[in-house]
Amino acid sequence: MYIDFEALNFDATDADTLQKYLEAMRIISEKAISIDKDAPQPKQYRYLCESVKTCFDGIFGAGAGEKICGANNSLRACTNAFRELVEEYNHQMREQERANEALIAAMEVEKAVDTE
Repeated sequence: MYIDFEALNFDATDADTLQKYLEAMRIISEKAISIDKDAPQPKQYRYLCESVKTCFDGIFGAGAGEKICGANNSLRACTNAFRELVEEYNHQMREQERANEALIAAMEVEKAVDTE
């Protein structure tokens, strides 16, 4: 599975996208906690898949979850897609942290030059 986050316009450093991502993560976390552990396994799979697809819909718009995960309720497909989303978010945040550090260092150098 490959998700083209660039085509989906997933920029975790964009405030609006970040808000959608964080809200979707909050919702999916609540759903995962509330799963009926006594329910039959197929029912649990459907619930988890619907939760992941809803997460993608919340970030990328209606229908995105099914487009990314497929029409079926394959837990493997849904969890792989979800893992890719989280990994992409973490990657973008690490890259942004490095950019922030470089910006701060440059500002400190400029500040030191200005005080001389």
